[in-house]
Amino acid sequence: MNMTRFDINKIQRTPEQWSARAFKSTTENNNQWNIAFGLVVAAIAASATSPLTGALIAGWTLYSSFKKAKEIQRNQAAIREYGCIAHILDGDDFRGYIQQVGQDSVNKELQFASSQEYEFSNAAIDYIEDTSQINESPQAFIPFASPLLASSDSLPANINTSSSIHNPTHVIDIVREIASPIRNCIIFGIGGSGKGMLVANALRRIKAEKPNRKIFYIDPKNEPSEYGYTEGVVDVVRRKKCKNESPENICKWMDEVLDGTKEEIGYIEWANNQEESLLVIDEGSTLGDAAKKCRNERIGTLILHISSLGGSSKENVWLLAQSPYVGPLGLNLSATSQITAVAIISDKNTNVLKQWKKSPILEMIDLERINTLIKASPCNRAVFFGGNSTWGAMPELPNYSDINRDNDKPTGDSLSTQERQQLRTATAIQRSPSQQMIDKLERTRHSTLEDFIVKELGQNDRADELKTAILTLIRQTDHQGLIYKFKIDV
Repeated sequence: MNMTRFDINKIQRTPEQWSARAFKSTTENNNQWNIAFGLVVAAIAASATSPLTGALIAGWTLYSSFKKAKEIQRNQAAIREYGCIAHILDGDDFRGYIQQVGQDSVNKELQFASSQEYEFSNAAIDYIEDTSQINESPQAFIPFASPLLASSDSLPANINTSSSIHNPTHVIDIVREIASPIRNCIIFGIGGSGKGMLVANALRRIKAEKPNRKIFYIDPKNEPSEYGYTEGVVDVVRRKKCKNESPENICKWMDEVLDGTKEEIGYIEWANNQEESLLVIDEGSTLGDAAKKCRNERIGTLILHISSLGGSSKENVWLLAQSPYVGPLGLNLSATSQITAVAIISDKNTNVLKQWKKSPILEMIDLERINTLIKASPCNRAVFFGGNSTWGAMPELPNYSDINRDNDKPTGDSLSTQERQQLRTATAIQRSPSQQMIDKLERTRHSTLEDFIVKELGQNDRADELKTAILTLIRQTDHQGLIYKFKIDV
């Protein structure tokens, strides 16, 4: 006799009942409370800074709430006119709906919802991600481009906002992969591929999540336009323009970086004094060429020692290079599992894949597949992550340098004052005043709030007032990267 009451098909709802549950979920939102809270924040901002700031925040709050209300109306229309509810249902309702109607029906509804640019629930987004990971073929599940993915305000923590309008099946959150947790990595790609931009973003993530992790950066390029990659986030940086230098001079400088001089502490001593550290070595190909000619194996030996023995002491290393061939540094990456390979390829340099195919540390290179990934990427790049031997589309990342390497033109922070103001005006409606301020604080090269306010904002007369408001904003958002950058007490 069957003694269990368990019945997976016990709950069976009619289409009308499912539509009613979906309609109910569209009405269970806190839009009115968000408006009230936003107006309160606006009032506080007005008293702390200026009426104009308060008015801007209030305006943005009303605008955002209007957009949310409009999206709710569109979802309700989808229920009434088409019976499309899969993208609306959340939590247990979404899972129960799949159980009753099957994945094929749910997939068709989600595809339709995507084509109509409806907002997706968190459960629908998770379902898309999980289905994409289970299926080995990228064609096994048709991807979606929900407008929800374009708004970081309503995303769950595991969604990559950087590639919002592109195929979530293809895109790899490569910053998270190498920085959370921190891995020993070799990051390679020819000049302009995006190595520096990736590292700049990964370092900021590390500092935001692990502010106690100290970073030592070795820069044999010393390109002023790229100082923004490290400023405000690196604890120690050693720079030298090694271009056109003799191998002997390059190796001599490297020895000084490692051993120290009378004026500067060397990496070896510095690392011994840190509880957690990360060594970043840029232009590994240049250093490798010099090391080979001078028969200097110190850098290669150091990298292998850190990758093999540094785990217990929380010491890691990243090496940036032009290609996967780092034999001149004394490294045999195919013989160690302690260093993760990361490769970046852009639409402008796929020709290097012919040479990279011979590298034993890369997964089999399928040029057609990589071109598909490049097209799926918002920045026209594919990235290989050795942690799971997977090629994926590269997400678009903030550029902290002065140069857009794709067109060799200055980035927004290198524009004239008039051009920058025009850029701010054109994009003001897209981001809240608070988020615009956070963006400026993240990108500024000034290391103190006083310099930022006076030298960049040009607000000498209101410096104290603005500093108070900015401190409040950083603390309220709990932005660990800015707390570390400006050494703010919390």
